[in-house]
This record gives sequence, C-alpha cells and structure tokens, in this order.
Amino acid sequence: MKKIIFATSQNEKTNLMKRLFYSLAVIFAISASSTAQTLEQGIMELENENYAAALSTFSKLNVGDPKNTIYHYYIGEVQYALENYEGAKSVYSQGLSVSNKCDACRVGLAKLDLDNGRYLEAKKQIDAAIKGNAKNHTIHAMAGEAYLRSKNPRAKEALELLGKARDIDPKIAKYWIRLGDAYFLNNDLGNAMTSYETAVQKDKNDPETYVKMARIWSSSKQYDLAIEKLESSAKISPNYALAYKELIELYIRANKYNKVLPVLEKYVSLAGSDIDAKVRLTKFLCFQAKDYDRAIEEGKKVIATNPEQYTVHRWLAWSYFESGKFQESFDQSKLLFEAIDKDPVRKSYPSDYEYYAKAAAKINRMDVADMMYAKLIEKDSSRSEEIYGMLAKSNFDAKNYKEAIKWYDKKNSVKPLSNTELYYNALALYYENRYADADMAFGKVVEKTPNYAQGWLMRARCSNGLDPDGIQFLSKPFYEKYIEFASVDREKNKKNLIEAYKYIGYYYVKQNDKANAKIYFEQVTSLDPTDQEAVSNLTILNK
Repeated sequence: MKKIIFATSQNEKTNLMKRLFYSLAVIFAISASSTAQTLEQGIMELENENYAAALSTFSKLNVGDPKNTIYHYYIGEVQYALENYEGAKSVYSQGLSVSNKCDACRVGLAKLDLDNGRYLEAKKQIDAAIKGNAKNHTIHAMAGEAYLRSKNPRAKEALELLGKARDIDPKIAKYWIRLGDAYFLNNDLGNAMTSYETAVQKDKNDPETYVKMARIWSSSKQYDLAIEKLESSAKISPNYALAYKELIELYIRANKYNKVLPVLEKYVSLAGSDIDAKVRLTKFLCFQAKDYDRAIEEGKKVIATNPEQYTVHRWLAWSYFESGKFQESFDQSKLLFEAIDKDPVRKSYPSDYEYYAKAAAKINRMDVADMMYAKLIEKDSSRSEEIYGMLAKSNFDAKNYKEAIKWYDKKNSVKPLSNTELYYNALALYYENRYADADMAFGKVVEKTPNYAQGWLMRARCSNGLDPDGIQFLSKPFYEKYIEFASVDREKNKKNLIEAYKYIGYYYVKQNDKANAKIYFEQVTSLDPTDQEAVSNLTILNK
C-alpha cells in the first residue's frame, strides 16, 4: 500500500521530496504584501516543478532583501529539488551566517543529514530549530516536513511534530494535509483519510487535499474515484501542476489514453523548464499516443538542450523506426547504448535491443542485427522462437541466404516452420543453388497449400536447376500444376505463364508432337502477340 500511495517507491520519494507545502507563503510573516505575493508566486513555481522560474523569483527577492533569510531557505529548497545537495547545503549555511536565528535553514540542513543517515545530527539541528519556538507552529510543521520528505523518512517523528503544529493552530488546513501524509507514510489509511477530510472542512478550495485523497482511492485500484478527486483538484485550481501530473498516470492506468495528451500538455506548460515533464511528454507521444512525428519533434528539443537525458534516444529510436526512417533509428539506438554503457546504473530493456536489431537489418547492417538479436535472446529467452524467425527473415531480406537458412534451421528446431517460413527457407536454398533441398522444401509448401501456384512454379525452377539441359524435362508436371492454378488470373501471372507455356511447348517439340506444341506456343502469343520466340516457333510448326 505504501509503495503506491506515499513516498516508499524511490521514484515517488524523489518527486515528493521536491514539493514544499504552499501554506508556508501565508504562514511566514512577510511585512510587505507585494513581497508576500511574490514569495507565494515562487512557492507555486516550486510546487509546479518549474525550478528555473522558482530560482529566479527567490534570487530576485534575496537581492532586494538580503537579510531576510527565508529567501536563503527557499533557494536551498530549489537546489534540493534539483538534487544539487551541496548547493542546498551551501545556501542553508549562508542563511545561518546572515542570521543565526534562521531556524528554517537549520531544518534544511537537518533534512540533508537525514538523507545521509545522520539521524543524531539531524535531531540536534531540529531540536535547535524548535528551541525557543514552543508556540511556533510553522517551525514544527517544517521540522515534521523534513522527517516526512527525507530520502529516509521517519513516520513517528513526522507524526509527532506535525501533530504539534496542528494542535498549536488547528485552523490551518495544510497541517491536516501534512498529518494525513504522515499517516500515509505509516500505512494508517483510516487516519490519513480522516485528516484529509478535516482539511477539506478547513479549506475546501485547497487543491492538494483532493490529490491526496485520490492517492488513497488509487492504491485500492478504484481509479474512477481517484480520477474524480483529481479532476476536482484541477477544477479548483487550474494551474496546480500536481493534479495534472497524477491525472496523467491514472488515465494511463485506467486505459483512458484519449484523455492523456491535453492533460500532459497542460502539465508541461505549468512545469515550464522541468525536463522530466518534457521527457514524459516525448515518451507518451511515442509509446501511448503513437504520434511519432511529434515525438521526434519534442525529443529533438530535449536532446538539444539536455543531452544528458539519454532515455530520449530510446523514444527517438522507436519513433524514427515506426516512421520508416531506419538510418535515423539506428543512429539513435547507437547513441542510447553508448550512453547506457557509460553508467552501470543505467538500464537497457529488451525493446532497446529489438529496435536496434530491426533498424540494423533494414539498413543491411546484419552484423549489428545478429548481435542485437542474440542479446535480446539473452534478455528474454522465451522469445527465442520469435527472434530466430526475425533473424532468418532479416537475413533473407538482406540477401544473406546462408545465414537465413541457418536461422530457419534453428527456428525449426524449436518449433516447425510456418508455411510462409517454409517458403522463404526454400527460396534461400534455391538462391544458394541447393536445388534438391529447395525442391524438397517447396514440396512441403504445396503439400500444405496445394493451390499455391507460386510453390509449383518454384518446384519447376528447382527441377530446371537439377536438369539444366532439359534432357529429362523434370519440370513439366510442376509447370502444368502452375498453369492450372495461375490461369485464374492470366494477366497478373502473365510473365510466369509464358515461361511455363514455352517450357511445355518445347517438351512437345522434342516429342515431335506438333499439335500440342502449337497449342502451348499459341497460349504464349495470346498473352503477348509480340513474343518473337513464340511467333518464330509457330511459323516453323505451321509449315
């Protein structure tokens, strides 16, 4: 339950730690109302994960009022959200150097200590922040928030401190929300929901409350109820990015893909410079929406400004391939694997090898295709049968007939070849001049589908290879079968029918059967009156 709802999966932890509660803008005493509004603006930008805008806002405020250490705290929070932990530590420390009464900065440093497992040091910082602030609900709330949002969250301490903040001033809805979050962390969903419901009573227009309620319903797989809460959140506050972010995930889980794109675009517009949002948009356009042209457009923008976002190469490789741009797909797959190889933490997936292999095959880089397909089998051995088939056909298409035969043999050792695979295997054998083997393979094809004209034609050609001088006329019965089935569409099969009629015509010439020979050469001229070979033979036969 915790993993789904609150800060227990690592990705969710990271995202949640980036958010600060909006009420701090109101709770802190700011002397000038215009300044307070600007601080609120910065906090909203931070909540919306628009980190560049938030940093700009807080930095300007700090320049205008360098002695107000709350700005140091918020600049530190932006750096923390950007995972620049040394930068965060530096700014928190600067705030304390400006004023040793910057208790918010102490809380920021405590959070860093908690992240690194230094619990005693963190407690000392928090105790120092709370000392002399027994009635200060804001500091208690911030300290509880530190325990809640740390990479190593501690539910017990968070509940204690957030409970005190609430008790000092129970009118503040945000404290009830944070308390609900702490109950979530402790897997106490009943008290969590009660806290959120109380928060709604305190302030029914706070969009965050509905987001948190939605997480409860989502954890129980009651997606419709969760979606209803998130849509309410977005309606209450159309610029509250978190509601849109979570709606995206729920629409995907609930298979409501047609609703995702406008919500995702709205989220990206609110997140501004948040690169994760742009990567998410690229992925969705490729993976779910299958809007490959737009995925390429968005992905190229991300890579141009943030080349470290290596996963975008994955979606570009997919999108280029599905758009028929195989060289570009190959190039993006190559860049993806080069980036993955630089860091052992980075992961590759079976689909990465598959798209690389398919693109390589399309541009006749069969050395790479074979290697990537082999890697794909290592990743997912259950697909060996399918992959052997893909390798066989890819090599056939690349005219690597020996390799194609090898992979068809491997596929056949796992599972009998389909009729289509039998046909391509037989063709590969034919092109390798292995006429007896090819004839046997084509024989299996027409055994399964006796009315398949092309199979009979190829048996005839195999026999031509075995009897190149036409002494035994081994091909005659196969050409006759071809004529039987191909004659249903004489215009479509014109060229090959002419081949068959001529062969049988010559057979009857050799047998001194002029009457039957004339019949077959006349069939040729009925299809092509300008065929000089047939016209000449008929002239001789008519003498």
